[in-house]
Amino acid sequence: MERPVSFFAMLFILLFTAIGFILIVFGLKGITFVFELGLLLAFMFFLAFAMFLVYTDKSASWGVIAAVLMLLLFDISVIFLITRSFGWEYIITTIFALAGLIVALINIVSIPRTEPSVESHYDKQQYYYPLSEKPEHDEGLKEEIKKEVKREVKSELENEQKAQKIVATYTPGKYVASKKANKFHSPKCDWAKRIGKENQLWFNSEAEARAKGFEPDKCVA
Repeated sequence: MERPVSFFAMLFILLFTAIGFILIVFGLKGITFVFELGLLLAFMFFLAFAMFLVYTDKSASWGVIAAVLMLLLFDISVIFLITRSFGWEYIITTIFALAGLIVALINIVSIPRTEPSVESHYDKQQYYYPLSEKPEHDEGLKEEIKKEVKREVKSELENEQKAQKIVATYTPGKYVASKKANKFHSPKCDWAKRIGKENQLWFNSEAEARAKGFEPDKCVA
């Protein structure tokens, strides 16, 4: 895997930082030397671990390096206050520690901030299937949908037919005539029974039928 330039630059910086800090620690005496030797080992461990995180492209790696270098600079300040000496090893360690801190901060700032994608909240393999690999229950679901659509269409047609029947209402009377003929009949006549409902005209009396221009049939008493 290709490594960024900052990775190798940080290796170079930490190498000289460690060398300078080792020289500072081994220039101490007594309890101060023992304490600072422990800190030296701790710093080296955390820096090595942080560089491993950088090598594996972990997002928190540069933050760990920046934190360790800041603690290292603080520790150098404390040593200076205790010993009251500031030799070339202090200068080298401080310069390289500051350079490493700057590189770490630059990498922290340059890390892209990406919003979590909606797709990351679900498993595509669970909800998406190729056309040739869809579960068998999808076919059954399609059939159920088709049947439901057919039932709805049938129900709408029946409702339309009922509505038409309701609109085509008639008011039966004593006599009936056909719109296509000029005679009126008694409802019990054979000719009356042959008249379709859409062609029926009903009258309450013979006079009404005659007034409409119809003549009585033989079956009219």
